[in-house]
Amino acid sequence: MIFLLSALLLAFTLILWRNQSSQKTFIISVFAIIGAFIIFGVNHTGPILYLAGYTLVLVLLAFIVQLFWESNRLTPGQWNFNREAKEYLRKNVNFADPLLFPGYHEVKHVGSGGMANVYRAFRDSDGQVVALKIPVGRYGKDEDYLRRFHREAEVVGYLDHNNIVKTFKHGVIGVKHYVEMEFIEGRSLDAYIESKELNVGTAIEITKLLISALNHIHGAGVIHRDIKPSNIMIKEGGFVGEPSRVNSDAVKLMDFGIAGGKDVTSRGFDGQRGGTPIYMSPEQARGLEIDHRSDIYSLGLVLYEMLTNQTAFGGISEVTGHQQGFQVPPSPRQVNYCISGILDHLVMRMIAKDPNERPALREIQDTLLRDDVQDVLRADLTSQLVLIVSSHQGVVRILDSQGEPYKTLGDIGVGPRSFTTTPMSVSVDSNGNYFLAVPGDRLGSDRHHMIHKLAPDGTLLDAFGVYGMSSGELLQPVATAVIPDDSVLVLDSETHLVQRFSHDGEHLSSFGGRGTGNGLFNNPRDLCVGPDGSVYVLDYGNRQIQEFTVDGIYETRWAFFVDSEQDRTRLLDGLTVDKSGNLYVSDVMGGRVRLISPEGKVVRSYPIESVDGDPKDTLIDLGVDVNGILYAVRRGGHLIRKLGRDSKLLDSIEVYSPVMNMIVNAQ
Repeated sequence: MIFLLSALLLAFTLILWRNQSSQKTFIISVFAIIGAFIIFGVNHTGPILYLAGYTLVLVLLAFIVQLFWESNRLTPGQWNFNREAKEYLRKNVNFADPLLFPGYHEVKHVGSGGMANVYRAFRDSDGQVVALKIPVGRYGKDEDYLRRFHREAEVVGYLDHNNIVKTFKHGVIGVKHYVEMEFIEGRSLDAYIESKELNVGTAIEITKLLISALNHIHGAGVIHRDIKPSNIMIKEGGFVGEPSRVNSDAVKLMDFGIAGGKDVTSRGFDGQRGGTPIYMSPEQARGLEIDHRSDIYSLGLVLYEMLTNQTAFGGISEVTGHQQGFQVPPSPRQVNYCISGILDHLVMRMIAKDPNERPALREIQDTLLRDDVQDVLRADLTSQLVLIVSSHQGVVRILDSQGEPYKTLGDIGVGPRSFTTTPMSVSVDSNGNYFLAVPGDRLGSDRHHMIHKLAPDGTLLDAFGVYGMSSGELLQPVATAVIPDDSVLVLDSETHLVQRFSHDGEHLSSFGGRGTGNGLFNNPRDLCVGPDGSVYVLDYGNRQIQEFTVDGIYETRWAFFVDSEQDRTRLLDGLTVDKSGNLYVSDVMGGRVRLISPEGKVVRSYPIESVDGDPKDTLIDLGVDVNGILYAVRRGGHLIRKLGRDSKLLDSIEVYSPVMNMIVNAQ
């Protein structure tokens, strides 16, 4: 018995020693053998000595088993060298060379990541081509990362699905940890997006297959956490006949390097946020607990990119994290007009900031299977909603009268089609050119032009209205309007002047000034022009609307008294004029818009109820289409109310971004 126990303890010792466990294991084993001799090799004169020896053996044996378990926990059952590794060791082969890998031949580097490289290789045993994923740099030596590396390989190894890259085995040979995976001959999805080879139908088919893969993953209790185009492979020959036809096994989701359970923290290795910033969900970007809905958000961003050939968000990690949490990109249809409203709305729901508002995978799949998912209705452009939104992409957005996106103009940035800051106002002339008030950042430039004239396609045609207090110069332009001869009016809230420019930027005249009398303003905020050229100015501080001729001559004013005493007037916060010359005025205190006929009579009132999320104390923009439908949106809000001639709410249009200004351009 003593010899059998000693042999067993020595075997444990050798195994642990070979697996680079602590050297003190050897000392522990020696003490265990001494304990065995106490039990079996000496004559016991008392039970205390026997009990002490027996206890020593059990405690030390348990400790050795624990060490053995910890050493194998990193790579369960796969630490032993194979025959090829032993042969290479006898030849003193440098295991650090990634192209020398026992058991494989023709090893070739095919890809790199932040933590691992990928190699194509042929197995010596059967000649099958496989992919080898090997940690690089410090990650190849960090025990915490390596434990995660092998654990993830173990988890993914149980997944068996046509649209998931298979994991065959994992382990360590020499100093190299590795995962052996299915090798996909083809191109990544981001390569197809970059070359603009995908159409709407192809994007839908690829998304269906990804949904199938995610259903399988989530059903196994796994969250991918890094869904992005570069982690999606398209097999060579995966498209059949035409690009929109995709083989059922052509799409492969890979790289589960940060996958976790159903409810896990979004912090990955070294406490860093797992994933890629521009594809992270808001909760993942903020380091909060995530679940399967985070993958749905990332899938929505991938679908967005396939449909538009551009990412929804971009920039450095810090900026992207802020965008993910607080900004909403232009909807896909505002970038690609060939996208249906059904598909457009689906994508925007998938990338909702609140996880509870995102559709489930089953609902997404059902929507993509609809027969009309690609049907694009012809835009009704007899009336256009022209919006300025607070967004880094698609600052100027044009919608049809049903609220369907038609096109976008300009981004925030530097370039011929970009703005340095969000414009404050927009107007349109008879040729479809846009005039925008862009105060901008005047630091370092005393000749900044604050009025931009854009062609219908967004090309900058002209810029005028430099910073200053001289004639034709501006301090703070807050509103623009175009009169029938296509000259442009600009309201300056600092100088309290309305300045008139020709369509090519030549200064013609000005009127107004600071004061309380007729023709003078106190904090003017907005203006509009009637069909006959009459000019209406929202004199916010004086609580009135003033009317002028096209030449700036004062005509009359409009105000509403609080009570019959007629000693206090109501605060007004919005105005517009329709094609018939009817004036619409928003009454803050009454919570309604009053319609005033050209004869000066109030003929109708539209109730404007507050909407959750609307800011307080901002103007309300109004507009009327060719059918007499009134549109109203609170500046800073994202919901446009649509009211019929009977004053009833017809519909609400979700813009997904804060609206800074809106006009209705009725043709």
